[in-house]
Amino acid sequence: MSTEKKAPKEDNELSYYKHALDQSSIVAITNQKGIITHVNENFCKISKYSQEELLGQDHRIINSGHHSKDFIREIWTTIANGRIWKGELKNKAKDGSYYWVDTTIIPFLDQTGKPYQYVAIRSDITDKKKGEEEIKKMLIKAEYHNKQLIDFCNIISHNLRAPLVNISMLLDFIEETDKEEDKEEAFQRIRPVVNHINEIFNKLVESLQVKQDLEIQSKKLDFRKCIKKSLIDFQTQIKEYNITVEIDCNEAPTVYYPEKYLDSIFSNLISNAIKYRSPDRNLVIKINTKLINNHILLTIKDNGLGINLKRHKEAIFKIRRTFHKHPDAKGLGLFMTKTQIDAMNGEIWVESQEHTGSTFFIKINNQKR
Repeated sequence: MSTEKKAPKEDNELSYYKHALDQSSIVAITNQKGIITHVNENFCKISKYSQEELLGQDHRIINSGHHSKDFIREIWTTIANGRIWKGELKNKAKDGSYYWVDTTIIPFLDQTGKPYQYVAIRSDITDKKKGEEEIKKMLIKAEYHNKQLIDFCNIISHNLRAPLVNISMLLDFIEETDKEEDKEEAFQRIRPVVNHINEIFNKLVESLQVKQDLEIQSKKLDFRKCIKKSLIDFQTQIKEYNITVEIDCNEAPTVYYPEKYLDSIFSNLISNAIKYRSPDRNLVIKINTKLINNHILLTIKDNGLGINLKRHKEAIFKIRRTFHKHPDAKGLGLFMTKTQIDAMNGEIWVESQEHTGSTFFIKINNQKR
C-alpha cells in the first residue's frame, strides 16, 4: 500500500530532477556503441545542430581534432569499464566555431555490470578557457620581455664596457698631462670611441623597437624591384670590382612583408658579400626565391671568403661578432637582419665554406599581417 503511494511522488521528483538538469546543463545520452539517442535543447544550442541532425550520429560529429587519439581512447576505456570519466573537452560546432565543456560521462550498467548507455553532462567553460589562454599569452609575453631586458643589459655590459674604459683612461691622461698637444691628441681619440658607442647603442635600440613593433604592416612587394633598389647603393662598388649579380625570382616573384625590413635584409647581406669578397676572383652574388608550401625560401649566395662555421657557427648572428679583418666590419648587420626576420616569425641560417663562399637562407611566412 505504501509503495503505491510513493511511486507518483518519485516519478514527480525524477521529472523535477530531469527538468533542473536540462535547464542548467548540456545533456546527451548515447547507447553502448556511442550512438546519440537523446540530446537536450542546451546541447543543440551550443553545438548549433538540430536534434534531428544529432540523433543517430556519434560524437565524432562535434570532434574538434584538438585531443589526441590516446586521450579519446582513455575516455572510452574508462567508461566501457563502468567507471565515471570527468574532464575538459574542446568541441567543434556546426558553423566551425570551437567551444569548451567541462564534462562528466556516467555509464549506466545492466545486471551483468556492463554499460548499456552513457549519460554525458556538460557545462560551457569556453569563456574560462579563453581567459586562461589570455593569461598564458600574457605570462609568455612578460617572460619574453624580461628575457629581452636581460639580453639588452648583457649586450650593453659586454659591448660598451671596453670603449667606456678606453674613454676613462683617455680622460685620466688629459687630467694628468700638461702638454696641450697631448690633450688635443687624446680628445681626437675620444671622438671615434664615442661615435662607436653611439652606433652600437642605436642598433640595440633599433633591434628592441623591431621586437616591440607589433603593428608593423606587411604589403605586397616585388622581389626583383626591391633587390634592384638595394643595388643602387652599391653601383660604384659593383662597377669598380666587376661584380655580377644574378637574380632569379620567377618561382616566387612577390611576397607580403614590411618593406623596410626587406630593404634592410638585402642591404645588409649584399653589403657583407661585397665587403668579404675574395681577392682571387670576381664576386658573383646569386639571389633566388622559391615557393615551398606556404613559405618562401630566399637564398643569397656568394663566392667570397666564406666563414669557418666550426669556429663561428654559434656566433654568426650575435652582435659585434666579425669573422674577417676588415676596416668597415662592425658586426651589426647580421644581428639586425636576424632581429627583423625573427620579428616576422621567419628563420635565417647559413651554409659556408672558407675560401669558397657563403649562402644565406631565409624562410619567410608569406602572409598578410
